[in-house]
Amino acid sequence: MRKLIAYHLVTILPMMIVMQLFAFDYIGWYDFAGMFVIYFFVYRPIMDYKRLKSKGLVDRKAFLKSWGFVRFKFVQELMFKI
Repeated sequence: MRKLIAYHLVTILPMMIVMQLFAFDYIGWYDFAGMFVIYFFVYRPIMDYKRLKSKGLVDRKAFLKSWGFVRFKFVQELMFKI
């Protein structure tokens, strides 16, 4: 259970910080949009790949071949299963 909670914290916390920075006007629209794109297209797929690899569900070749979209096939395993 701790691994599941740690995974969710590691994946959600960076976006929560970016949203707070934007909400309190520490960053502008362009910075927010850039960080948003980096989060969803770089950071989150890497974190999902690491979790799927540790569970033995996907290898690097299959993950890269699908451009990271294979992670949507394993949503149940990523979000809910320990």
